[in-house]
Amino acid sequence: MYDFICIERKYGSGGHEIAEKLAKRLNYRLYDRGVVVETCKRMGLSYDQVSTMDEQTPIKPFFKAPGENLSMEEKIFNTEVEIILEAAEQPGCVFVGRCASAILKDKKCLKVFITADDQFRKGRAVSVEKIEAAKADEVMRKFDKKREKFFQLHSGEKWGSSEYFDLILNSAELGEEACIAILERLATL
Repeated sequence: MYDFICIERKYGSGGHEIAEKLAKRLNYRLYDRGVVVETCKRMGLSYDQVSTMDEQTPIKPFFKAPGENLSMEEKIFNTEVEIILEAAEQPGCVFVGRCASAILKDKKCLKVFITADDQFRKGRAVSVEKIEAAKADEVMRKFDKKREKFFQLHSGEKWGSSEYFDLILNSAELGEEACIAILERLATL
């Protein structure tokens, strides 16, 4: 049985929705955008301030010697790490993004990557995220690049790599319900 499920995802693959429904079925706590909300509370910042810098890659690596000045992105990341580690004090969590699998590397967690083909993702970007069709490709590339750089900086691993992730699911081919069922079964083995 997995105490924690950590999901990384390509933009538009449905990873958030899969995680949300999986958490409900398993009666696990979901940590996704709520991590941003909690970070806002702890840092006294607005949601817009934190969300624009959330999962951003700084110019320099985050880990600095004590006493060095931290950028706002670094402070946000450090606060998110605290929130994830505090949440993981009790089993039963689904984490989406924010490099949770690397943060929880010493815990029993299932590392999952959700992908889908570009046509499927573009369709979801337009229908679910309400992105203009003409801008969908650009938005997908931007978010994927941001997530990839952030993940690689903090994990030292390749985003979407079969060498790192325990399971890679193609939501376009399998469908949302099958992805949820597979993860639910694995979580309870």
